[in-house]
Amino acid sequence: MTRSFSILALGILISTFPLGAKQAEHDWQKGKLVSTDESRYFAGTIGSANTQGSIQETGDSGTYSGNTTGSDTAVYRVYQTYVIESDSYIYVAREHIKWRWSKAANVTVNGPIRYALEKDHVFILDEDGKEHEARLTKKILKEKK
Repeated sequence: MTRSFSILALGILISTFPLGAKQAEHDWQKGKLVSTDESRYFAGTIGSANTQGSIQETGDSGTYSGNTTGSDTAVYRVYQTYVIESDSYIYVAREHIKWRWSKAANVTVNGPIRYALEKDHVFILDEDGKEHEARLTKKILKEKK
């Protein structure tokens, strides 16, 4: 009974949440990447440890002491800024690179770029086909010529 119930529950779960569910489609637009820049901000240190102690054993008349020291690890906040030009606007967006092994978008300056706007976010499709999410920081209206 328990096994058939488990299989039935699994079947309901799979039908409720289809495998390979697609992410929401973006309204991709074409533009030109005018500039990109990486910035790092010092956010503090972690992992510091310094201790000292002494141990006396009762059976032996010896005294043993030991020291341990640790090292500080600097922590940085890393951001990649993109300046994207469209027909009517210039967008400045900033992507927070959250993990050490994460990479910014693989893009070419003064080259074409595909992007999508959703509220205060800019989604960038890089040359490898990977999608990157950045926060829109400025929207500049281009002057008519």
